[in-house]
Amino acid sequence: MCGIVGNINKSLVKNNLIEGLKKLEYRGYDSVGIALVNNNKAIDILKSEGKIDDFLSKYKNNKSDGQIGIGHTRWATHGIPSDNNAHPIFDYYKSLAVVHNGIIENYLEIKTQLQSKGYKFVTDTDTECIANLISSYIKDGYSIDKSIDLTIERITGHAAVLILSEDHPSSIYGFKKGFAGSLLIGKSDEQIAIASDFQTLISNSKEYMVLEDGERVVATKDGILISNGQSSVRKKWLPINEDEEIVSKNNYQFFMEKEIHEQSDVFLKNFQGRVDFNKKTVNFANEFNNIDLATIKRIHLIGMGSSYYACMLASYWLEKISKIPVQCSNSSEFRYRNPVIENNTLIVPVSQSGETADTLSASNLARELKVDQICITNTTNSELERITKNSIMMRASSEIGVASTKTFMATIEIFFIIALYLSQINHINEDLSDIFDELKIIPSYIDNILKNSDKIIKLSNKYASNNNFLFLGRGQNYPIAMEGALKLKELSYVHAEGYPAGEMKHGPISLIDSNMPVINIVTDGPYLNKMISNIREIQSRKGKIIVLTNCPEKLDSSWYDDIITFDKTDDILSPFLSTVCVQLFAMYLAISRDLDIDRPRNLAKSVTVE
Repeated sequence: MCGIVGNINKSLVKNNLIEGLKKLEYRGYDSVGIALVNNNKAIDILKSEGKIDDFLSKYKNNKSDGQIGIGHTRWATHGIPSDNNAHPIFDYYKSLAVVHNGIIENYLEIKTQLQSKGYKFVTDTDTECIANLISSYIKDGYSIDKSIDLTIERITGHAAVLILSEDHPSSIYGFKKGFAGSLLIGKSDEQIAIASDFQTLISNSKEYMVLEDGERVVATKDGILISNGQSSVRKKWLPINEDEEIVSKNNYQFFMEKEIHEQSDVFLKNFQGRVDFNKKTVNFANEFNNIDLATIKRIHLIGMGSSYYACMLASYWLEKISKIPVQCSNSSEFRYRNPVIENNTLIVPVSQSGETADTLSASNLARELKVDQICITNTTNSELERITKNSIMMRASSEIGVASTKTFMATIEIFFIIALYLSQINHINEDLSDIFDELKIIPSYIDNILKNSDKIIKLSNKYASNNNFLFLGRGQNYPIAMEGALKLKELSYVHAEGYPAGEMKHGPISLIDSNMPVINIVTDGPYLNKMISNIREIQSRKGKIIVLTNCPEKLDSSWYDDIITFDKTDDILSPFLSTVCVQLFAMYLAISRDLDIDRPRNLAKSVTVE
């Protein structure tokens, strides 16, 4: 979940490190730190609890700099956010500085062993074990290269690590073990850069390479040496042809607000080259590569958080439109079940970052089982893309807000188009012409919601003091209820739960009273009357009823306290519109509570720890 940068430059590197960390702050913002090799070949560490702005304020008068350095932005796993627990972390002798993304699962065992050898620990982090373990091997007489190799063998878990050594002040050492997110190396005529994601390299590198699991790197101004513990590894430098995306808020107060308003454009981008509205056909042939979809008999979708709820929604669409059985799993639980994968199964892992540790592990298991995979991601050159070998890009451009909005929309749109594509391939004898016509109009309906959001703003203000919410939906509206509750939790720090409406009587109804707002997603479809029954049941328990609907004419105004409406379309397409409504409600409620919309507490954009 943390972000890592390294830089070797012909000029001073501190500003480069800070600019890199700004691009990586979405991965965690509990603390920030950098380590620099100064003019005296000693290591200076500057670090502080809080965000990058806090760091810059603390060190605004500090003159430390150098031509070699590493940096880190933290999402805390071991040890509370504090100056002391911030990375980089020194070893006991302060001869090594380490930054680390991941989790060392056997750190207590290693810590106990090192304490018995006289090592004292001054932080609560598992990272300090890495620093002291390397240090202990060096004290035992091993070279730094061999010490790092032995450390890689000794630790269990996932780790992406960069190291500075006072004994080798011209080098940055690094290694990758397991699925702790990417570790990418870029170069130009002026510098060598190392970073956790590809976008961080774009502005300062012309070529790049990827460090794989079990590989170690030594970077100097003269070049890169990569090994795997047994022998050197030769890699090709790959060109960076991508222009750096200029990311700004434009005239919006928050990135998330801007990203919600970009969703109609994202919708249109995903149509391009994929949907022919004149011919009423879909073409994904160039993206599925060598997968023979005509042979697919079952689909297994895996994801975490919003990606998982997108998978849940997709399962309804895929089964209804393409008539293919679909199973949906939380990525972390997928592995624990020892899943039985039938022949002719397609696995689709979903991760906007392409770096979600649990999803990477699940996808890697599928790779070991030799199952066809294609991932859905928003990030080029991601770890997930490298595992699956096949990918469908979300085309959502950069999403800075930590809580997923436009990437969720892009994901469910892609799934819907895939459902149409599979129906086409499998010659399902259903006339979908009207669906194509309605799908084409969805971007304009999204814009209608955004243009008329005053009602949602007023409702958010009205309910800003409530600390408990219940979201209910049936069928394809149930995953949107889950996503709506998640957004409210992420942004507003209130307790919110999403439930299938039929489940309400099996427990949640006991929570309903006059202080419990219940958001009911009611659309003009097969479950309309059942949802009306749910509303009347809530009403009889004096619950606060908010209706989110595209058919207000079929609801009596005496049945609810408040209503949010959106355009009527074919019921199967309504989740695209209800999604925008729940996003706006959560965002504006958080604004009413004066919270940080783009960087909610305790969260990170890319979850690279299990």
